[in-house]
Amino acid sequence: MTGLAGSLTFLRPSTWKPSVRAARSLWFEYAHLKTVATHSCIDAAENPVPWYTYPAIDYLRQLDFTGRSVFEYGSGNSTLFWASVAGRVVSVEDDEKWYATVAKRLPGHCEIVLETDVTAYGAAIQRYPEQFDVIVVDGAARGNTRLSCSRFALRQLRDGGMIILDNSDWLPESARVLREGGLIQVDFTGFAPISGQTQTTSFFLHRQFNFTPRGPRQPLPGPGAPDRVWEYPAPTEEPRVEFGGEVFGAVRRDQPFAIAAPDGTRAFRLLVAGASQYGRDTAAILDVGRGRVLLAITDLTYGGPSLEAELAPALSMSWPALVRFVNDHPKRRYLLNS
Repeated sequence: MTGLAGSLTFLRPSTWKPSVRAARSLWFEYAHLKTVATHSCIDAAENPVPWYTYPAIDYLRQLDFTGRSVFEYGSGNSTLFWASVAGRVVSVEDDEKWYATVAKRLPGHCEIVLETDVTAYGAAIQRYPEQFDVIVVDGAARGNTRLSCSRFALRQLRDGGMIILDNSDWLPESARVLREGGLIQVDFTGFAPISGQTQTTSFFLHRQFNFTPRGPRQPLPGPGAPDRVWEYPAPTEEPRVEFGGEVFGAVRRDQPFAIAAPDGTRAFRLLVAGASQYGRDTAAILDVGRGRVLLAITDLTYGGPSLEAELAPALSMSWPALVRFVNDHPKRRYLLNS
């Protein structure tokens, strides 16, 4: 749309609502406004978070780091974040004042070492004989320091682990070294705490990467996202009905019905189920002749006072009425032929 009409559309308040909602989510759900005001990497609950991009932080929060070991080049709120989720954290810091500040805040399972010489900074990881599950390349960036850190990180990464390269969009040589080291690169580009522009935090995963999710669901909705679910595990509650490759659990109504169609009698079933362990009820019309689910609604995907009452009228409809009902329904799977 161009010209005056396009300008007027752009000025309508309704046009701005998604952008305003997005800004509010960044400012408040992600607490970006608070990070700018305090110059501190924190979330909405004021818990420490790393100075990585928000998409990278969201991903890390979904993984179980219990018992895992982490080595960081650079320290700060990221160290406190890792301390809250991992079994062991070692950080190397090049700034004396910042080292003293961070050291006072660390719990017992964390260790921080000072290395002010950036030529020896990358090799600091070699002071530890073990390999690490997570190695973070951040911190000092003067004179190709992160490139050196990346090379040392490759040597001491445990099989199945990952290397996190922050500001990777500024560090193409470091990214290349890690890729050519046989790791799988996954880039997380977006806004980050405090900063006013987008940037990239990259994860380099070992080919046997095997970190498990913290809970039964991954990915989880991020801050500001609607908590919607379109897919569910197959229900286990009896009685169960399997039809057209789908499983319905806790079935309380399974009623066959037939309707005279122009090409002969068509057979259907009205199914009402309640898979309570997944927090939903389901009502469906099954097309027996085609062996497929014709229409299905749940209390999370469709709503309404009664799912059964929504579909039960189909039992007594004429063929033309059923065709209209199904074809106009937002949850139909395919069109009925009139």
